[in-house]
Amino acid sequence: MTSCLFAQSLVFFLALVNSWTLALPQSYATRANSPACTPFRTTFSSLASSQFRPISDHETFKVDRSGLSMFLDRPAGTIGTTHDGKVNDKLADGATMNSTFYMHYGKLMIEMTAPSIPGVVTAAILIADQKDEIDIECLGGTPSRWDSNIFAPTPNELKPLYGVFNMKQRFPKDKEATTSEMHKYTIDWNKDRIIWSVDGDIVRTLNRRDTIVAGSEHFPTHPARVQLGIWDASGPVGTAHWAKGPINWNGIEGRIRAVVKSIEVECHD
Repeated sequence: MTSCLFAQSLVFFLALVNSWTLALPQSYATRANSPACTPFRTTFSSLASSQFRPISDHETFKVDRSGLSMFLDRPAGTIGTTHDGKVNDKLADGATMNSTFYMHYGKLMIEMTAPSIPGVVTAAILIADQKDEIDIECLGGTPSRWDSNIFAPTPNELKPLYGVFNMKQRFPKDKEATTSEMHKYTIDWNKDRIIWSVDGDIVRTLNRRDTIVAGSEHFPTHPARVQLGIWDASGPVGTAHWAKGPINWNGIEGRIRAVVKSIEVECHD
């Protein structure tokens, strides 16, 4: 039952990611002539200089001296529940940002906070046009941990390998730390392995040779852009269960906010 619910939640998230991809302007499509990776750093002093563009409504984000604030606002009207209170009958629209650049191997460093509210998911991922993914996900219902994951579908597969490469991570420097505090998350990706770190501590290494399932390799190899987002995981049932939702809007004052303080990219040859 647990694996079924987890698979259902991943189906929902991948569908959401796919909708973000389809929403990209034409200029963000595959760029065969673009550099594979360009080193840069942004503190989001302005959106124009950040090399990120919004996919969501402009009201869902703000750039100021604290960085990039991404918001999730209460849906209009009365919010009810269905399925014995397991899901909300309305879902909020949150911020989604996409980089205007691609990277093909390199190191991605993100300083961010994520709200510790059950039912809210904050994500920072590398995603390719071919649906390869390298993920960092912060679930508000489990703020003492964060998720690392990959997807790299093969042409003959009917569906992604749900849950095969997902792992829960903690904060080695401080056992009491939570995702609501500012942390520096790192994805270090080359052709042979992926390393996830937080606050300078390596928490996971996934080698390419360990991604073979049923005779096929599932290691991300395509140029990918950076995608940032905050979203409402209050439905369907499997998604809400995974995210410890649904969101209890009656207990929330103001806007739900995640903050990205900085992003830095280093390139590998």
